[in-house]
Amino acid sequence: MKTLQRLISRTLAACALVALSARAAEAPALPPKDLAAKLSALQQDGSSFVRLKLGVKPAAGVQKFSLQLQIKQRRTQGSTEVIYQVLWPKERAGEAVLLKQSGNGAASGSLFTPPNTVRALTAAQMKESLFGSDLSYADVLENFFAWENQAIVGTEVVDRVTCQILESKPGKGQRSAYSGVRTWVDSRRLVPLRIEKYLSSGALARRFDTTSVATDDKGRSVPADMTVSSPQQGSATDLEGSKLKHGVALTDREFTPEGIKEVTTPRSE
Repeated sequence: MKTLQRLISRTLAACALVALSARAAEAPALPPKDLAAKLSALQQDGSSFVRLKLGVKPAAGVQKFSLQLQIKQRRTQGSTEVIYQVLWPKERAGEAVLLKQSGNGAASGSLFTPPNTVRALTAAQMKESLFGSDLSYADVLENFFAWENQAIVGTEVVDRVTCQILESKPGKGQRSAYSGVRTWVDSRRLVPLRIEKYLSSGALARRFDTTSVATDDKGRSVPADMTVSSPQQGSATDLEGSKLKHGVALTDREFTPEGIKEVTTPRSE
């Protein structure tokens, strides 16, 4: 009997230790402004270079397709500049889009179609599709973690991780095609595991699901693969990252309508 009691006591102690360890591994809940500020800072990380596979699964009856892309970015607290360039397939190689935004100002950009066609993008066109995917131009630029209004509206388990649900809404003078965004955040790793963007009607416009998390060249956990879906259209786009490098040398000329005509690989600074 004593042996059985000792066994039960040890089992209960082990269970308690496991429970305590699990609680210790969970990050403390952060106030909404602090959580949003940390996520915003992770986006405003200077110059970087990305290689990405974009696979589009359109609505029924439309053929799906894939693109290999390279992305050049300069993201700071005051401005964002992004270039997406198609590397493959051969028939679309060289297609490019340049997107820019300063502070809360209107976004703008340029589209390049080889061999020499450049078309300006206006702020009103930011809701249009990027290369026929479920991403809009605004999705590429917009940092909703920097919006004025941030609130924690609950918690939910996503992929066995307890997430804080952060609700972001634009403040006065902050432009967006969305009335609000909800982000399911793994607070320990500071990784968004799910993002939902809503229209003013309350309808869900886009949903982003992180399918793989990796460690970047700065030792931070980041979404490596993601699926973007458009519930109203019944389509989805898979994003698969293959390379990410920060601190690369990017010139002002590259972020011009003339510069995006050239597909070059940046070097480290």
